[in-house]
Amino acid sequence: MLEVPEKTSKGRWLTLAALLIVLMVAGIQLANPHSYLSEAAARIGEMGSGPDAALTDIYSIDQVKAAFNGGAGHPRLILLLSPT
Repeated sequence: MLEVPEKTSKGRWLTLAALLIVLMVAGIQLANPHSYLSEAAARIGEMGSGPDAALTDIYSIDQVKAAFNGGAGHPRLILLLSPT
């Protein structure tokens, strides 16, 4: 049988030190409002809030104009789908 040697106390200290360094870097990154990690955390926190987008069937160009002009100041997406 193969025996796995137990970790030495030096190995445990190195593991603990590496873990502490990783946690310190993560904490610094979260505290920086311009870092990727804090931006990702903020966006995850925003998930589920706000109204969901809805699809609308439009049958005339006047409906397109009214819906487009009614969404001023917000991102708008127009999808033209055809069954053929």
